[in-house]
Amino acid sequence: MPEWEELARAAWPGKVPLAVAAWCGRANLTLLLLGLLTQFVAGWAHLPWLSVGAWVVSSVTDWLSTRADPPTSRLLDLVGIRPQVRGLLRSLLAASAVFAVVTPNAITAALSYVSVVLFVQLAWYLQPILATWVSRSAPALRFEPQSADQPAATARHLRIYARGAGTNPVIIAIEFVALVDATLAASVPVGTNAALLGLTMSGALLETALIYLGWTAWQAHTARRDAAKMYQAVVDEMTAKQPSFLVYVSLGARQSKYIANQWLPALDALTQQGMLLVREASQLADLGATRHPVVYAPSPRDVERMLLPTLRVAFYLAYGERNGQLQRDPRLLHIMLLHGDSDKATSANNQARGVDEVWVAGPAAMERYPAAGIQMGREKFAVIGRPQVAELPVGPTGNEHPILLYAPTFEGYYDQTSYTSLDVMGVRLVRQLLRKHPEMRVWFRPHPASGVYRPTMLAAITEISTMLRQAGEGHLVTADEGLTLNDCLTKADVLISDISSVATDYLYTERPVLTCNPQGMTQADFVAEFPTQASSYLIGPHLEGLEQALELAFGEDPLAPARLAMKKHVLGDTPDGPQAAFEGHVARVTAAR
Repeated sequence: MPEWEELARAAWPGKVPLAVAAWCGRANLTLLLLGLLTQFVAGWAHLPWLSVGAWVVSSVTDWLSTRADPPTSRLLDLVGIRPQVRGLLRSLLAASAVFAVVTPNAITAALSYVSVVLFVQLAWYLQPILATWVSRSAPALRFEPQSADQPAATARHLRIYARGAGTNPVIIAIEFVALVDATLAASVPVGTNAALLGLTMSGALLETALIYLGWTAWQAHTARRDAAKMYQAVVDEMTAKQPSFLVYVSLGARQSKYIANQWLPALDALTQQGMLLVREASQLADLGATRHPVVYAPSPRDVERMLLPTLRVAFYLAYGERNGQLQRDPRLLHIMLLHGDSDKATSANNQARGVDEVWVAGPAAMERYPAAGIQMGREKFAVIGRPQVAELPVGPTGNEHPILLYAPTFEGYYDQTSYTSLDVMGVRLVRQLLRKHPEMRVWFRPHPASGVYRPTMLAAITEISTMLRQAGEGHLVTADEGLTLNDCLTKADVLISDISSVATDYLYTERPVLTCNPQGMTQADFVAEFPTQASSYLIGPHLEGLEQALELAFGEDPLAPARLAMKKHVLGDTPDGPQAAFEGHVARVTAAR
């Protein structure tokens, strides 16, 4: 999807509620096919008003679903059936229904409608071209996360971009009037005032489509003309705020939901002023609200212009190829924060050599680098703990019915990082828990990125979710309740997870952890490869050890002392708490330069 369209969808300037858009998105493909079929039947049966009704339902649903960007619409776009093509199919069938009316004026009425459709299609196809033209000279833009009110310059661009995304309501309105006019005109005698009025209306609608296109073209021209002025306004605003640090957000599509957002509370609690520089528009829709200003800066030129004199430090949340566009600047201290702590292979990356410091939760993270053959001096690391989990309660929950949280990780981007149990054993695991442990309440929280590459992951999520929803009695899919990860970790008495930072974060509560071993490694080999799992109970790919692990976890819990020691080793032993340690190091680096 083009950057301009991602930006439009991130802060949709229209008034369609997201819930309505999401419902229409789910029904869009079905209603499109039914609408086309109904229009075909209406033309064959000489029922033009039935065709109008089907046209309206299909067109309005297509428009309402635009904001939600449903997967079905993306699939149609990929195979070439873009919104304009869908609109043209509806228009051709609607014209056929008018042609099929057995009256002398039917052909004239249908041709007048077709003439309007041609100009409507012209205006529709040129909207995304104008949006692309504007985006190529667009300045860096201020963005207000989770807000319907965007800064004036951003809203100005959003209005242009939104007209080129999906199905345009103005285009639909113009064509609707033309279709009703043609259907009415087809039933009146040739040469009458009513027939002439129909032709006049068609001409007016044709001109309206051209005027609408011209208005968008003028707005596009003025936006390009004022780009330098808007750019300077953003620079002046950021300069006035005097940020001392910059958080560089460049991630895989839509990963801000679980990478950037987890750092926002810790960043908001700092006394220092900072700013977020977001490189991809796909991060904006899910980005959480924050007190630090957010600037959307898609080009390297934007990055250079946003390097304000007061900036001392740049924080990075993930390794990525775009990081180098900022890391090459020697004026800043470059610090890798990363987004979680675990024994995944990606936790120790040779790209860490390219930053000045790596801030880690505890000693375990530092040990991973030499274990991976990456030699870096101790002075390059700073231990800050995990501010994200500082508010989690420690010890028993007091739940009347014990809650078991199953939180598997996603499939990873390549075989080396495929640690998930979800599609290997997840369905059987949840089924056995429901069958054998009615005293428990099972909660299910899959990783948000699950199913990116393996359709079997989505199938497993669907099957597990269906089982839990049907089971009721406190069993739940956490997404249904809008629960955050910390909400889940707070309430859970026991966690079943994979090699992931979820298990690491749960160590803070000092409650039992059961780790899935989907590859069926021996316990010795598993702990050798994943050292932080020495304090976890293991479950094999055929659920070996599950019942024994549950009995121990809810009984004498012999691994409790090991978990306490592992908590300090993995999450750090910060005397004043992780947030204080984090702020102390931020103060150190922002004052030192």
